[in-house]
Amino acid sequence: MEKKTTSWFVAVVTPNTEKRSAERLTRLVTQWKSAQVIAPTEPITTYVPSQKEIRIQPSTSRRVEVERLLCPCYLFIECSDQLRYKIASEASFIHRFLMDRASTTPSGRNDFARIPHPQMLNFIRMVGDGDSPITIDPTRLRAGSKVRIKTGRLRGIEAFLEESPNGTTSIALRVNFLGYAKMNCPIELLELIE
Repeated sequence: MEKKTTSWFVAVVTPNTEKRSAERLTRLVTQWKSAQVIAPTEPITTYVPSQKEIRIQPSTSRRVEVERLLCPCYLFIECSDQLRYKIASEASFIHRFLMDRASTTPSGRNDFARIPHPQMLNFIRMVGDGDSPITIDPTRLRAGSKVRIKTGRLRGIEAFLEESPNGTTSIALRVNFLGYAKMNCPIELLELIE
């Protein structure tokens, strides 16, 4: 039996509904599987990148833990092309999928934006295991040296070194169609890649 290939797609949803949209999509796909509209083994993964941070309430000066979304209005979905088409045509809460204007399908149309699996897995790992806050920078980066993290929970991730004028260093991980996920990282934890 032929194994279906999956890709990471970027769906656009209404602001502040990212997590709810992921839950609704999971329920919808479960319904399709139970009604045998799609194969019961059809793989799907949803991801909403977020980090917990501490904020101080201005009125009470209390510290409150809140969840900050890194990519507002975006829902990352790993699925097959056929399932992505079904989601786009039947899930009303998904407005659209990002397109890749530089890539075309065999029929000559623009293809959908696909984030390569290694990039997405490194991004998920960086968001989940990172000790520092992560920011998404959509601007072009003046890429410095390519580095690899030597120790810690992010060991093995390869990214670009970025040094700011004030002396702090950060790593920038390229994520297609988003830009760079950036995080502060001490230079001692990094090794240059030739």
